[in-house]
Amino acid sequence: MASRYLSPAEIATNRFAVLATYRHLLRATGIAFKGDSQTLLASRTHARQSFTANRSLEAGGTKAAQGVEHAQGVTKILREHVVQGTKVGEEQYKLNIHEHTQRLDNDVAGTLKGTKKSFKEIKDSVF
Repeated sequence: MASRYLSPAEIATNRFAVLATYRHLLRATGIAFKGDSQTLLASRTHARQSFTANRSLEAGGTKAAQGVEHAQGVTKILREHVVQGTKVGEEQYKLNIHEHTQRLDNDVAGTLKGTKKSFKEIKDSVF
């Protein structure tokens, strides 16, 4: 199988996409875990380690593209679906709902309750 070499422009474009994805992931962790410094630090450390571990992947390769797509999916989930809560009473919590949090009406939320969907199904669904 003949390998295809990437032009300098393609390598720069790929590098830009990876760095932009990394920045968006870090911003999403900041939004999702605002006020929880321990979880924020752990999530950012994990993201950094994951990107560093995959640094040796071939630019433009299938595994690299899958890694970027996975990171973009994690970013979307963190930004839109993860909500931190703070205990304010015996059985009361204050939720950190922000402008990026996806809000569903009760009918849609009821149909999703207890279902198991793959990330691809959730990503491709329209609410």
